Amino acid sequence: MKSLFPFIFILLSFLVFDGCVVPFSPPEVSSADRFLVVDGFLNTNGVDSSSIILTYTQVVSNKNTFGTELKAKVTVEGNKGSLYSFTEIGKGLYRLPAQKFNPSELFRIRIKTTANKEYLSSYVEVKQTPPIESITYKIAPDNSYLQIFINTRDPLNKTRYYRWRFEETWEYHAPLISLYEIKNKAIVDRTSMINICWQTARPSNILLASTAKLSQDIVNDFPVTTVYAASNKLLIKYSILVKQIGLTEDGFAYWNSMSKTTEKTGSLFDPQPSQVTGNIKSVSNPQELVFGYFSAVTPQQKRFFVPATLGFPISCPPTDTVSIADALKSPDILISEYLAEGARVPDYIIGTSECADCRVKGGTTVRPSFWQ
Repeated sequence: MKSLFPFIFILLSFLVFDGCVVPFSPPEVSSADRFLVVDGFLNTNGVDSSSIILTYTQVVSNKNTFGTELKAKVTVEGNKGSLYSFTEIGKGLYRLPAQKFNPSELFRIRIKTTANKEYLSSYVEVKQTPPIESITYKIAPDNSYLQIFINTRDPLNKTRYYRWRFEETWEYHAPLISLYEIKNKAIVDRTSMINICWQTARPSNILLASTAKLSQDIVNDFPVTTVYAASNKLLIKYSILVKQIGLTEDGFAYWNSMSKTTEKTGSLFDPQPSQVTGNIKSVSNPQELVFGYFSAVTPQQKRFFVPATLGFPISCPPTDTVSIADALKSPDILISEYLAEGARVPDYIIGTSECADCRVKGGTTVRPSFWQ
């Protein structure tokens, strides 16, 4: 799984001198050292599990995937003596099953790596999150895109700092329906249809809002995402699951700095990249860079199905009719039989996999349990 924090090695600054553009390569960017990245939080809602992902930064010239920390010991400690141990799932992911927590207790995370390095966060309070009030949408006048908004409020005026994550799921269809497949060098009826798929994406956008300067703790029409018609995510049916997380003021400051560093650079007039570290430190070397912010949160979530369709039907090349012998050798997908007048043996209509097998585009034919 990819980290949210590759920012330390993103290079956007250039030095202009005598008409030449010279790349700016500070030691932090070109260093071969790896720095630990901690992504996740303690979920205290008693319903969902908690997940922590441990990865490492890398130099920008390294084209490999981000390294992960395996076989680490990850625990969460309460200031009243409670202790919770995470289980390694794989690929840097550690998980704690859902359970009840004392909301008046403070918590911190402790990480021991296989290199005998130990990292510890500061204690954090459990932050309660108000429910999501509503999710709405607006379609562009030219039908080129659809924008999704969220509305929320805290009647107690205690939250003030918000972060959102979301995942989107869409249903899409292959234009051609395949009725046959090849098994053991023979043409047989297809037992599992491959023309209807669902795909899920989890963008890593950092979405933040603060009502600290407002008289009421109300967020109206906050833009969560824009879905373009050209993506065809809206052609059949689209759903979004929005997760709302209340933050402390320190947590908000961290994520706000992270957002400016990773997402809002791009020109000489944008805020330039900086070192953004959180509340996690190395026990033996406090000067060591560690990235991530540990928090304890009771999050809220809401699913919304967009009742509008936008998009463009997929155009496919003409199908072809071939003999059984050619069908068995063809890389294309078998669509249906064609029995010419007077023929004793059928021919077969074939089509490209892009137009007959929805899985080619990365989706799955397994219908999500929440789909409606």
